[in-house]
Amino acid sequence: MGRAEGYSSISWLIFGGAVVYGSYRLGHGTLAHPGPGFLPFWSGVILCGLSSLVFVQGKLSQQAGGGGPLGQLWAGLKWPKPIYVLMALFSYAFTFTHLGFLLSTTLLLIFLFKAIEPEKWLRAISGAVLASVISYVFFGVWLQVQLPRGFLEGLFF
Repeated sequence: MGRAEGYSSISWLIFGGAVVYGSYRLGHGTLAHPGPGFLPFWSGVILCGLSSLVFVQGKLSQQAGGGGPLGQLWAGLKWPKPIYVLMALFSYAFTFTHLGFLLSTTLLLIFLFKAIEPEKWLRAISGAVLASVISYVFFGVWLQVQLPRGFLEGLFF
């Protein structure tokens, strides 16, 4: 295990401990009656567990003679696609309330289907519309989550 892996796992362990501490002070409640710190508390516990696992696994591989440099992890990574996805997600976040859930989600999925993993236009558009409508029915209708309707509110809703 390299120094970078050790430092990063210890850093995430400390961060996870801070999240656990802060959310415990908020009150995490119970599974039946969750408090405001419930989700952050368990997220912090999971983060602590995973960072500890990475640290121990790195130490064990170091003792076994394995564990190359951290740079090998990034070797051969194609940077444009992850950057395009990040840009698309930021755009989605900024347009979500203005365009509404259905339109912004459909546009995001069409972009992902065409630019990231190229599909034919018919498959990309039909898949994006189908996934957006199913998500809207599941979250907006069945679970009654208030999703933004955007400027199309008066036309369809």
